[in-house]
Amino acid sequence: MKNLMKLSLLIGMVAIILLSGCKKDEPAPVPATNNFEVLKEYLVNNGMDLPDMLGSWITTADVIYPELSTYHIIDIRNADDFAAGHIPGAVNATLGGILTEAANANGKPIIVACYTGQTAGHAVMAMRLSGYADAKVLKWGMSSWNAATAGSWQNNTGSSAIGNSSWTLPASITPNTTFSVPTLTTSADDGAGILAERVSALLSGGMNKVANSELLASPSSYFVNNYWALDDVNHYGHVAGAYRINPLTLADGEYLNLDASQPVVTYCWTGQTSSMVTAYLKVLGYDSKSLLFGTNGMIYDNLESHKYTDAAIMGYELETSDPVTNGFPVLKQYLIDNSMDVTDVLASGWITTSTDVNEKMTDADAANDYYIIDIRNEADYSTGHIETAVNATLADVLTAAEGADGKTIVIACYTGQTAGHAVMALRLSGYPDAKLMKWGMSSWNAATSASWANNIGNAGTESESWTAAPGAIVENVNYGDPLIDTDLTDGAAILANQVQVLLGGMNKVTNADVLATPTNYFINNFWDVADVEHYGNITGARRVKPLTLAGDEYQFLNPNAAVVSYCWTGQTSSMLTAYLKVLGYDSKSLLFGTNGMIYDNLESHKFSSAETMDFPLVTK
Repeated sequence: MKNLMKLSLLIGMVAIILLSGCKKDEPAPVPATNNFEVLKEYLVNNGMDLPDMLGSWITTADVIYPELSTYHIIDIRNADDFAAGHIPGAVNATLGGILTEAANANGKPIIVACYTGQTAGHAVMAMRLSGYADAKVLKWGMSSWNAATAGSWQNNTGSSAIGNSSWTLPASITPNTTFSVPTLTTSADDGAGILAERVSALLSGGMNKVANSELLASPSSYFVNNYWALDDVNHYGHVAGAYRINPLTLADGEYLNLDASQPVVTYCWTGQTSSMVTAYLKVLGYDSKSLLFGTNGMIYDNLESHKYTDAAIMGYELETSDPVTNGFPVLKQYLIDNSMDVTDVLASGWITTSTDVNEKMTDADAANDYYIIDIRNEADYSTGHIETAVNATLADVLTAAEGADGKTIVIACYTGQTAGHAVMALRLSGYPDAKLMKWGMSSWNAATSASWANNIGNAGTESESWTAAPGAIVENVNYGDPLIDTDLTDGAAILANQVQVLLGGMNKVTNADVLATPTNYFINNFWDVADVEHYGNITGARRVKPLTLAGDEYQFLNPNAAVVSYCWTGQTSSMLTAYLKVLGYDSKSLLFGTNGMIYDNLESHKFSSAETMDFPLVTK
């Protein structure tokens, strides 16, 4: 009997191993158990139930106009329309970048202006759920500010539902029933972390909307919620088959009357309140959509109130500015056409070893000598450096490279990390064979090894912000292009300018900062799937790899966030970070990579004393 039990156990273990081995090509699924309930409890306990979010969330042009300087006004229309005419003192941002811009408010109340007041509802809900409790929508959007910006509302009122079989009068409201809760797939398991992820998903996904023509053509394709008072439904009628779930709260459970298995369309009078509700439901995990222009677009002629009219246009002055020209599309095409996509510049050969450098510099064959540029500070260079190496700063590395006289350039720094920025700048500036020395001067001699020896560690495994194997990768979404604000129109000129931006300094962040608040960053684990499954990853991280311009994977990076890349050692991530900086991202390399976070767990890619040679140092 014991032998039979042992055999059964052995068979079971083999089956588990085989099944596990079959999953290496796909990221492990993220557990979703109870994540909705965790978020719900967090929102209710922290005064962020839907009615809390819908308190005093809208204002009007005539209220803010007398004291414009006291507000931080964010205009989320496109850059050209903003430049053509905006509220004096307003700043331009995208929906995806609204939280980044909100951080510049310096305590001022925030007003969000869009074309009609509808997309602004998504922005304001995101801000209110992110600590900006007093953020408000500008009612009617820029259509209320001046006749020159009023077209978006003037052109979209209508009465398409009057006489349409999909509009019911007298009203017949579908009785409410109870449905299951939505499924939240998140990498975080605490309320604050889940909320941050869901707000990010809301902002990256754009406006969640549906046109009245689509809804009226097939109302049964949606779960429709008329967000009116009952008297208004009885007076005007409503979309055939619609429900009326108002009030709608988490605390009292009315959210269970929404069908999480269908697209949930919310409509109101103008599409402004429904945008706020839709955004909130999106955060909760619903496939939610706001009906554009509300009943102003369906029964405008019948409405006795809540109507957009020319009386809403205040005629206030507009401020103009020079339009922003995005040089990114030009730069992207130039890099692709000239074989400088990410994979081209990260091709094999961008890194070499101290042993290789020493052999070539001492083999009595001058033809294969490297031109070595040491970018450590002058004092450390003077204390001990590789013979023939020249000293330069990161900022001056292109000038120093002019002395190479055809030799392949090798960059030495303390650890091989800052050198990644220098090598990327060189490879994008006509030195395609430039290399960095692996581990930097820490690999040359014990006297110069402290920078690595003192920075290995286990900060990740000791932190709640590290998700243990098999990891939990956040699903990628499309964020669109970054912005390079430039008057230049030539790809080569834009590239040269952006390389100078890169050379302004090492773009870096410590693991202490990232692990303390990972939600402050857009984190990209630049590993293979198998490595994530084996070691785990930083909570909330994405995995954007491959990452190319030609394949458009770069659009999975959020251009409105601080993009942190990490790898094993901080050397590859420095190269990638430098490239992204050239593309216009606020990019940062995680210093020392996983050597600083899970060192004891690593089975390879580790710095150790065995990596330090005993090659000679010179002081002259």
